[in-house]
Amino acid sequence: MKETGVAVIGAGGIGTLRAHSCHQIPQVNFLAVCDIVPDKLDKLAKSSKADLATSDFRKAISDDRVGAVIVSTDEENHHAAAALAAELGKPVLIEKPFVLTLDEADDIIAKAGGNGAGVFIGYTQRYRKRFLQAKHAAVTGQLGDIVMALGKIYVTRAVGEAVASRSPNTTPSINTGTYMVDLILWYMEGKKPVEVYAKATRKVFAPYNRDDSQWMIVTFDDGSVATIGTSWLQPRHWPAYTATMEIDLQGTTGSLNIDDAHRDVVLVPGDPIPCPYTPQYNVDVAFLGSAMPGDFLLGEFFGPMKEETDAFIRHALGMGGVGLCTGEQARTVLALTMAADKSAKIGKPVAL
Repeated sequence: MKETGVAVIGAGGIGTLRAHSCHQIPQVNFLAVCDIVPDKLDKLAKSSKADLATSDFRKAISDDRVGAVIVSTDEENHHAAAALAAELGKPVLIEKPFVLTLDEADDIIAKAGGNGAGVFIGYTQRYRKRFLQAKHAAVTGQLGDIVMALGKIYVTRAVGEAVASRSPNTTPSINTGTYMVDLILWYMEGKKPVEVYAKATRKVFAPYNRDDSQWMIVTFDDGSVATIGTSWLQPRHWPAYTATMEIDLQGTTGSLNIDDAHRDVVLVPGDPIPCPYTPQYNVDVAFLGSAMPGDFLLGEFFGPMKEETDAFIRHALGMGGVGLCTGEQARTVLALTMAADKSAKIGKPVAL
């Protein structure tokens, strides 16, 4: 059986999920974890049974036993670790958004291109079965030519507050809308976005100097159009733990709609339970399955983030890896979300 070692950089909530996912993969024979906060590092090292724990990402990534790297730091600090992995020729999976500037994205892609290292971005929602089914319908021609698309993603304001507090340079579009932009561009793959026009609201998140919500209209080079919306306005106690999503694809021969509101499995516990992403807030009613990465169930982690991590490890071992978002694809998503923010600010369409 082929095996490889993995370094997980970042021991926060998402890094913890990635490390536990790796621990559950038989082909991972060495696990290094890294964080600059000693308590977080020690906790993750113990819970994931890591072979190496260090506060120096260079030590973790450069270890000869490490063949693949996962960068799960906060949004502001993806570049240095990802660039080092790419420079050393080690496949790297970076949490979304890719980075926060196009120059940093280009640098990582260029370093990886020089030695064939793969750069992938953690657009985990690709690995939800319903969204994979939509991609299958698109590539097998069941919809014909997709000429109109609509997508929306709403998260609770607790999630928005957590993001805005830790990352001064991210926005609802760049951090949250990016999931939907990725999916729509993935479904309409082969079409080039050429213009975006966006409008935003700013009330609740004005103290953070951030928008609350945004809707964008994207025009493609063949005249196709997509409308994509995102919001941080849902109350902190909204029953969907993390996100409420919807996708509508209209093609020349078929249509597809995905209602991802998670109202199909409703839990009303005897006592309030904490939200997985923002455990400082409780909910009285929970839409199970709405945690975007997945869930810890009976002591193991299940869900799209586990599936994506599996795919990344398979790629690192030369065994495939369907559905991974490439660095080049993620750069287009980043450019589009940045342009949408610019459009909302100046009140005019922005050419891409």
